[in-house]
Amino acid sequence: MKYNSRAFLLAACTAVALALAGGVASAQAVAQTDQVIVGKTITRNEAVAALVPPKFNGALRFVVAVPYHPWMYFDDNKQLTGIEVDVARTVAAKMGVDITFINVKFDGAIPSLQAGQADVIAAGMGDTLEREKVLNFINYRTLGNVVVVPASDQSINDLVDLCGKTVTRQSGDVFAMFIDKVQPRCQSIGKPEIAIKTLPDSNAALLAIKSGAADAQVVNLSAAESLIRAEENVDLFRIVRPAHSPRGWRLSNGGLGVLKSEMELAKAIEAALKAAKADGTLQAIADHYGNPSIVIDEVGINTPTSGEL
Repeated sequence: MKYNSRAFLLAACTAVALALAGGVASAQAVAQTDQVIVGKTITRNEAVAALVPPKFNGALRFVVAVPYHPWMYFDDNKQLTGIEVDVARTVAAKMGVDITFINVKFDGAIPSLQAGQADVIAAGMGDTLEREKVLNFINYRTLGNVVVVPASDQSINDLVDLCGKTVTRQSGDVFAMFIDKVQPRCQSIGKPEIAIKTLPDSNAALLAIKSGAADAQVVNLSAAESLIRAEENVDLFRIVRPAHSPRGWRLSNGGLGVLKSEMELAKAIEAALKAAKADGTLQAIADHYGNPSIVIDEVGINTPTSGEL
């Protein structure tokens, strides 16, 4: 069955209202297997479908954390879109299963799986050894951390330039740990530590910089590029990154996550993502959202990286 945009639009509008009210929003998509992704029709792959555990009864619930550009957000027509959304839809189509999106705060993504409210995390989450204690990650992307600063501020050009500054990050993300790695450098050069301001989402983090309540935001490269390309942010910000690594500091892999107890589901998702890489769908999605360099060389389960600063 083809994608029913009218029904999905109604579900997405409901999700927006619930999300703004602070609750858990469930965007209930109509029964659909075939999906049109960035102009390509994605259909059931029989070899992949055969791997899907019967317990899911032909349907999967994916957790998202809206808004987090470019991974997941509502467009001007109130339709849920973004890199991870399209990847999730691609996976579901190749598996031949129906898909439901559930919108939660980022730090509620893992608990939603543990509570049995969802099956797969598709929230722009990075693969870390700590998270692997709970989840199996099926990685399809790799990227690094960068710093977003006001275009008018030329004082920040490296990580040590953040010493004594106020830096924002999103609740539940991994960037506080990244900043902790920089703090000893501040001490070694006799500068004050970086002050961390934790905010509920990436939009709030960026607003703090706009208002002057913070000096910079640490975020992954794809999110940074999406933020500064937004119409309302044109010419307001610039990206600071290392000269030796255009994708940022501390490169890491990321992808979709399922509970440790669901290894068979992880293998089915891995097969779907490998098929999507082989037929060019993953690259087409990355290109469509202006992030052509994020596609990993080899899709795999639990392949984190922890590159040097």
